[in-house]
Amino acid sequence: MTRPAPALLPVSAAALSADPRLLEAVREYGRAHGYDYLDDTAVRRGLAEHRAALHRTAHGAPVWAASLVGTAGLAWLLWAALSGPGNIALAVVPPALLLVLAVAAFVRVHRQGRRQLRHPFLEGYRHVLAAALAHGVPVAVVPAWLTGRGGGDIEVAPLPPYTAPAGGPAPARRPQTPVGTAAPLPARTAAVKEYERIAERGGWHDETGWVLVVAGALGVGYAVTRDTPAAYAAVLLTVLGIWTWLAGHRLGRRQAELAAEARRYVDELARAQAAGTAVPELSPPLRKLFDSRL
Repeated sequence: MTRPAPALLPVSAAALSADPRLLEAVREYGRAHGYDYLDDTAVRRGLAEHRAALHRTAHGAPVWAASLVGTAGLAWLLWAALSGPGNIALAVVPPALLLVLAVAAFVRVHRQGRRQLRHPFLEGYRHVLAAALAHGVPVAVVPAWLTGRGGGDIEVAPLPPYTAPAGGPAPARRPQTPVGTAAPLPARTAAVKEYERIAERGGWHDETGWVLVVAGALGVGYAVTRDTPAAYAAVLLTVLGIWTWLAGHRLGRRQAELAAEARRYVDELARAQAAGTAVPELSPPLRKLFDSRL
């Protein structure tokens, strides 16, 4: 039976110890925040606990309740608008109160999530990652949840700017090659490379297919209502839209097949990291896959 791989850390203690200046900075952050960031097991456990707490906050009962209350308020307003003239107070005041309650609940959840992101353990660890990047030590991935990054690029708690310890030399620029040779890194197989290539191309087929199908339907409708035979050529857009859907479906199915190999590669990286090897930065598709597993 294959032993489960440990969770991949953004950076391991072995990598943090490769540069004496960085090692001292990490120890200083540990003393300031009260945690040992050179203990991989403790860091892995701490990250998992805080990630789980943030997940509970973002998907817990208050969020579901606020969603239901907000939906009820909107439905009430829509019903009142469609019902015609009536008691304005009954039609507007109760749903408005429901919407205010829903917004207040969402704001409360958002503030709670921000407070959790400002926990001393996470604050110190973000400083550690910033210091590692500034000293040229590769960070495999900065988890989206750790910086509060949602669907866009805005981060609630970004990595802080790093200031070199007093009296120390200026931090080096980040190199392009990983440091540490305690154990060989797993090779990126052809399947992993194909997954990275496909993942960067995907995501546009459904939207494009819909646009083409709708455009084709409008063209055919114009041909019928305006008696313009030439407009029937728009049916080709519908055919192209359906072909785009099918191509997207095949691409998505192939990506799902390759995702298993990509996850296996990330697990192998985690095992190499646990053996003392510094793991290089993951590619954007692998970072996205890593975040999806959290």
